[in-house]
Amino acid sequence: MANKLLAVLYDRPLPARNLRQLLGDISPATLSRLTKLVGAKIVSFGQARASTYARPRDLPGIGHQLPVYRIDENGNALFSGTLWSLYGGYWWAGEGWSSRYYSSIPWFIYDLKPDGFVGRAFALRFGSELGLSERLNSWKEDDVLVALTRRGEDTVGDVIVGEESLSRYMVASRLQPVICSVTDYPRLAEEAIAGDPAGSSAGGEQPKFTVLTEREDLPIRVLVKFSPLLSTPSGQRWSDLLVCEHIALKIVGDMGISAVATSIHQVGNRTFLEVDRFDRIGIFGRTPVNSLTVVDSEFIGMGSNWTAASKKLLSAKILSPDDATNLSRLDLFGSLIANTDRHHGNISLIPANQERTKFKLSPAYDMLPMYYRPRDGEELSAGTYHPPLTFELGDVYENARRFWLEAGKDLRISEPFRILCDENHDILQKIASGPRIIGPHG
Repeated sequence: MANKLLAVLYDRPLPARNLRQLLGDISPATLSRLTKLVGAKIVSFGQARASTYARPRDLPGIGHQLPVYRIDENGNALFSGTLWSLYGGYWWAGEGWSSRYYSSIPWFIYDLKPDGFVGRAFALRFGSELGLSERLNSWKEDDVLVALTRRGEDTVGDVIVGEESLSRYMVASRLQPVICSVTDYPRLAEEAIAGDPAGSSAGGEQPKFTVLTEREDLPIRVLVKFSPLLSTPSGQRWSDLLVCEHIALKIVGDMGISAVATSIHQVGNRTFLEVDRFDRIGIFGRTPVNSLTVVDSEFIGMGSNWTAASKKLLSAKILSPDDATNLSRLDLFGSLIANTDRHHGNISLIPANQERTKFKLSPAYDMLPMYYRPRDGEELSAGTYHPPLTFELGDVYENARRFWLEAGKDLRISEPFRILCDENHDILQKIASGPRIIGPHG
């Protein structure tokens, strides 16, 4: 009977009632005796008849109980719960959170995984050391958890998984922080290209690194995107786009939508876009953040565009009406400035409660005309972008026209691209000159 108990729990955890039925309608007392007989091979969660039984599954080098911590705004580590690795899934035993079963890595932990340009460099740098592949796209769930528990001290947001990563964070917090300046950026760019980018595993495909710098004698953590060498066609185009991103985010802020603060630096034959991080406070403090990708997947399952997601999140009372409206406005603004990269990974949400069931829209970022990005093996796009036609214009259209107008006048942008900006401004001008719908309708 003990072997049958272990076999039944191989696929996934089961509530006590279901487990007793599968074992031949045995009594609670018999089940209790069986679990004591198999000892540590079985674990239970919950109390009495509401208990769930499972088989713990050890992960390579880290066991099956993974403590999870949250770093607060002062840099202190607060215990948040334990993630149990099981046969057939995971159990989250939260401290102040609802405990529950997950068939895959819980969304708020999976969101920490290395990703994009920096993630690939992370895998190349630490893969062999951790017994993992050096190719990020070949990692499976176990690999993600091994990486997070052993080298996850500086992920996006405020969560740290595992004692080893927490220890690395605490040790690093006692070292003299390295303050970087703009003069360091060319060297850091070269190191990033060589596969060793500074800082945390921020996602996204654009080459980048993260550093601690100073502004008005105060420490601030920033993410720095950079162009290829300006002496190359792709380098000049990416430079144009980074300047456009700086302009676009300033306009988004003027629209009353929170946006990251940015600055442009042109040094070492590259253009650098410095972006203030909203998940960091000073040297040690952190704030929680989750991508729209995982929030959508966990709560609404839309997986489509920002506007559709905003409506579902509002309906589910996950976002406030103001934030849902602003997410839709960002979607329209992006469509009008040729931002064809409006995927869910480019929107972040800030948890508004401890259990992460309600969220606020984070400051906007990654807002630029990606339609014109260089593509490997292709000529640089110089074609006209055709924005969507809508008869509800409002301030979003006006601000999109302002974006193209300002970009067309910015001398940090190359002359050929400024001409494209002027053409796009004229297109929006023609659209805006026709009749429009004013006020409620439908």
